[in-house]
Amino acid sequence: MKQINLNSTIRTQIGGNSAKRYRKSGQIPAVIYGESGEKNLLIDEKSLVAALKQVAGKAVLIELAFSDGTESRYAMLKDVARNPLTSAVEHVDFIEVVRGKPMHATLPLHFFGESYGVKNENGVIEIHEHEVRVKCRPRDLPELIEIDVTNLKVGEAIHLKDVKAPEGVEFESDLEGVLCTCNLVEEEVEEPAPAPAEGEAPAADAAKDAAAPAKGAASAKK
Repeated sequence: MKQINLNSTIRTQIGGNSAKRYRKSGQIPAVIYGESGEKNLLIDEKSLVAALKQVAGKAVLIELAFSDGTESRYAMLKDVARNPLTSAVEHVDFIEVVRGKPMHATLPLHFFGESYGVKNENGVIEIHEHEVRVKCRPRDLPELIEIDVTNLKVGEAIHLKDVKAPEGVEFESDLEGVLCTCNLVEEEVEEPAPAPAEGEAPAADAAKDAAAPAKGAASAKK
């Protein structure tokens, strides 16, 4: 289980105008929700951006320390609001993870390996699901679920029930759900041009014949 530590300051002013002032000073407004209550926070922009890069595409626990001296909380990233023009981070939501209690999370799926069908049967892998819901204790939370497609042949599929859950992790998504398939690549075959009917000149010859009188008429006119 990967963990990131972030320091935060308690935010005393709420509202759009104060949020703009905070952002101009390099502080990003944030909120943590959960069993212990809601806290409005400010996080240093550089530290937050660095943390988001580590979290991208993974499930990572974040330990938030508070400037008011209260006990830090574990959390997971819930939502990131960005400026639609610059993509700069404008606001972040965290959801609390309670120590020692089972938690629910959505984990990304990582498919790896070159499948038998792709390598030998002119197949292609089609991904049907990119994430899966799980239940586990915080200490058992993996960053992602890895799925090996090496043995997958054309016409075969990998269902969630075929994947072994990491120790301490329980899948909550539909076990019958299809995660990926190996499909045959259909090659396009060019159809030959239809042969001319008996007694019918090919199009190219017909065009030449049609042009010949015109050429002779032009010479006669001169």
